[in-house]
Amino acid sequence: MNEESTIKLLNTLGTNLVGASDQYSSYDAEDKDYIVEIKNRRDYYRDKQIECLKLFKNFQKAQLKDKQFLYVVTDNKGMHIFNISKNMFAIVSKPPVGMNCPVSTDFNSNKRIKKYTYNLPESMAKTITNE
Repeated sequence: MNEESTIKLLNTLGTNLVGASDQYSSYDAEDKDYIVEIKNRRDYYRDKQIECLKLFKNFQKAQLKDKQFLYVVTDNKGMHIFNISKNMFAIVSKPPVGMNCPVSTDFNSNKRIKKYTYNLPESMAKTITNE
């Protein structure tokens, strides 16, 4: 899946999401009730990860806009929808994990930095399987 097809699928579930108008936005889509960050992955991992920077920035933006923050991960098993706003306390009650990662998805750069993430258990998500 890509971002556009993920938004279309989410809209069949009752949202009216549109892509973020600013290409540098910290989230990918929004409607009157939600801001949504989307991660499309090829491979399946039981626990999903959210970068701390995105977690806190979008959680705060959602509060300021009186919206819920959803984090959506797609992979080869389906779509996993995490309501971060409703689960924030549970998420941050565990320590973040530091990982050496590329600075960006620009693969022409070899520069790496330590990024911190929180693990999100799949049990926290509403999952729609590909079956």
